[in-house]
Amino acid sequence: MKMDKKDSNLENQRTAAIGVKKIQPGVQKIHFTAEGGIDGGGDWSANAELVVNGKRYEEILTKDGLGVGDDLPEGNTGTTTPVKVVYSDKSEEVIK
Repeated sequence: MKMDKKDSNLENQRTAAIGVKKIQPGVQKIHFTAEGGIDGGGDWSANAELVVNGKRYEEILTKDGLGVGDDLPEGNTGTTTPVKVVYSDKSEEVIK
């Protein structure tokens, strides 16, 4: 089965969301505002809005999780509660 660009971007978004959940404490929601793509350096990234402890942050996520963006609250313990993810195609998932 051949994956198209859209499927690949959605898989990358899901991988990024899981990475953020593993690292950043207090994440409640991740909303991808762009489908993402490969940058000049050959790495995939996508714009997203994160809600952490009730506050909204603008971030650029990579397949490894957090890339660059607003300063997030300190910590590296991850989030143990479920996180709502809204993908760029408007589909939704709760990652537990």
